[in-house]
Amino acid sequence: MNRWTRMLCAGAALTAALTVSAFAADFTECAEHLDNMGLFRGTEQGYELDRAPTRAEAAAMLVRLLGKEEEAGRLAYDAPFTDLQEWEKPYVQYLYENGLTTGATETTFEPEERCTAQMYAAFLLRALGYTEADGDFTYADSSRFASRIGLYDPVTVNEADFLRDHVAAASYTALSISPKGTDDTLLARLAAAGAVEEQAAALYQELFQTYNRYLDATSKMDELTALSVGQELRVDAGTFVMTCEEQTAIDLGVPAMLTNRTVTLSAEQAGEKTFTAESYTADGFRYLRQDGTKSRRALTDGQMQLAFEGYARVPVALIDSVSVSGQSYTIGYNQAGLARLDSVLEAAQSAVGALGDLEIEGLTVVQEASDGLIQAQEVRFGFAADGISGQVESRMTLQGVDDQVTVSAPANLEQYPLVK
Repeated sequence: MNRWTRMLCAGAALTAALTVSAFAADFTECAEHLDNMGLFRGTEQGYELDRAPTRAEAAAMLVRLLGKEEEAGRLAYDAPFTDLQEWEKPYVQYLYENGLTTGATETTFEPEERCTAQMYAAFLLRALGYTEADGDFTYADSSRFASRIGLYDPVTVNEADFLRDHVAAASYTALSISPKGTDDTLLARLAAAGAVEEQAAALYQELFQTYNRYLDATSKMDELTALSVGQELRVDAGTFVMTCEEQTAIDLGVPAMLTNRTVTLSAEQAGEKTFTAESYTADGFRYLRQDGTKSRRALTDGQMQLAFEGYARVPVALIDSVSVSGQSYTIGYNQAGLARLDSVLEAAQSAVGALGDLEIEGLTVVQEASDGLIQAQEVRFGFAADGISGQVESRMTLQGVDDQVTVSAPANLEQYPLVK
């Protein structure tokens, strides 16, 4: 596969996977937003987003997120935990006094132990008014319940390697969510109570209001068990043009994905060439049949998840702006959203060969929503690499959901030779 074809195939892979990614992102912007509102602090070394949070740090973060740091500082310490440093006591006292923590044991809080995603989910859920006592969730189920209400997302929270980076993303997300039994966001309640200055909260609250309108318009996306999507793609590099038409069916329960595509490559010197391909992704492998040639390639967990998340809602921690016109939502990515595209590009390049430095500019993503579903998605951006530049335009349309979709594995998968 020559350099032109590799780059254009990588562009296609990027477009298909643009809305979400299973790869790590840097949520410094979320930490900065929280800091601007007085709800997050770093250490003497900065935000230290690349390390795991301790239980004491999580306690402090939760108290700040509730806007209760000043109140906590006035409390007398009488909690039963004997293993706390002086700076930790006000935060833990507030949580204990308000039924937000019971500690690790009757007499210890274990402040220096690592805070897990499960622990922090429970903290945030309690901050949003959900309790174990009312049967809203169980501690063992806290991460799953957090995902159900939009607090956790695989893009923004790595449950297996939970870092302060994910604390910042999840805490920022929590501000956009309405506490149990209320209509206003947590941020609106904090501003009304004076815990966050209204001027500091106003810009974010406007974003959250539009974002929640977007979530309402696409509310059925997370309930889907299967979907099929058609895509029309054009990559124009001047003397070289690629057009692609493909049909993709995805069973989210297995998960398994079947894609059929027709690609036409046109170059001034090489003329025009059309080829067809069928790919089947399941069980950690991508099986490819292209012009009669079969191959099988192992995928990492991240590449597998990426494959199944190319047509979905965008988490608020990746968004700088959302504007709405009728049923169309134009999404502007923040630095975390843009930076994570490097990881998507790395995944695309690992599948099609090294391309050199590939730069993306002028990114525009528009999703059209109705009946609770993303009915169509348009993506446009410019690219440059290895002395070649051009434009990518893609339109994906939803064609079927749930029982309307069937994903059948190709016959004789054992006959697909493994390639590396």
